[in-house]
Formats: sequence, structure tokens, C-alpha cells
Amino acid sequence: MNSEQQIRQARYRIHRAGAMMGKAAQLDAIAAQLMAVQRQWNDPGREAQLAAVLATSRAVWHGIQIALAEGALVFPLEVRQNLLILSVYADSKISACELAPSADTLGSLIALTHTLAGSLKEWREAA
Repeated sequence: MNSEQQIRQARYRIHRAGAMMGKAAQLDAIAAQLMAVQRQWNDPGREAQLAAVLATSRAVWHGIQIALAEGALVFPLEVRQNLLILSVYADSKISACELAPSADTLGSLIALTHTLAGSLKEWREAA
């Protein structure tokens, strides 16, 4: 491998790692916002706060779907398929929280979001 190819390969790895870390950071931020809403479940204004964070959460999960479709998150096929399945599952959890809000339903979305953020960080280190 010549030096030009090594440079291209290094840039590709940096770009891929950056995309993963960006999504992981977004998911971490969403999980923190969801936890804040859950902790303040009985506070006034919770409905508006919940609606806003769920909309942001949906946008991040859709962003993951777009990144997968555009090839920005380059993983083995099985991992890409699992990420797509998780993103669709997360969308269903978001819809469930919108239709029948409860701290328990929100808790499962928090766990999913937090777990995937951690997995993306681990995959970045392995890449």
C-alpha cells in the first residue's frame, strides 16, 4: 500500500469514527433529556417538555436511518441491519410514549437510547 492509499484509508477511518461518535453523542444527549423528563414526571409543563424531547429523539433516530442509507455509518451488513431494526423499534417506542405517556414507557426508550449510544462508542473503539 502506497502512502496515498494509507492517507485515504486513515481519512476514511477518521470520518467513520467521527460519524459514529456524533450519533453516540446525540443519543447520549437525548437519553439525558429523556431522564430529566422522567425525573420531573409530575411537574407542570411536562407534556410540552416530553413532546419536544420525543420530537428530537425521533429526528436523531431518523438521522441514524439516513446515515445508514447514505453509507455514513459503515458497519458489517449484520450490524447495519440490526441498527436499522433498532431505529424502527425506537420509533415505535417514541410513538407509544406520544400516544400513552408513562414513566415506564419512557424508561424503556431511555434504556434503548442509552444502550445504543454505548454500543456505538464501543464499535468506534473497535474500528
